[in-house]
Amino acid sequence: MNIRAAVDLLKQIPLFAKVDDAHLQTLLFSSDELVVPQGRRLFEAGDPATSAIVITSGEAVVHDGQTGSVLALAGPGSMFGEQSMIAGLPRQVTVNAKTEVEAIVIEQAVFVRLCSEFPEVGMQMLDVLSQQLGESSDALAEVQEHFQVQPLEELMKQKRGD
Repeated sequence: MNIRAAVDLLKQIPLFAKVDDAHLQTLLFSSDELVVPQGRRLFEAGDPATSAIVITSGEAVVHDGQTGSVLALAGPGSMFGEQSMIAGLPRQVTVNAKTEVEAIVIEQAVFVRLCSEFPEVGMQMLDVLSQQLGESSDALAEVQEHFQVQPLEELMKQKRGD
């Protein structure tokens, strides 16, 4: 994939949407390309997330790390591992190549260097991650309302008829 097409692809990913093209080019020049044959694994849940991966062509199947169930089919523009990489957490899903997959591999050191050399880039990405965290917290609170558990004391009073 040429550099212009790769920049355009990264711009479609929320984390990079507001990042200047020149900074994305710098990121891409420092990143690696990966080709994964059909049927092979890109990574497995529990693996250390020392890089983020962006699919540039092909399709991959995303599996839940605990149950193994299929969560999604991922294609060009799908990104994996950015939050785990930033937070230093292990990967949460397993991803297998459904077809041959070509991808960009953004190593943690490259990502950190970009953010430290260009703090405005780090701030732009931090804004996106903060927004995503807020949306996740709101969704969790909404789901949690449906599963409110009564305190044990209240349950005991109901059982006794108090």
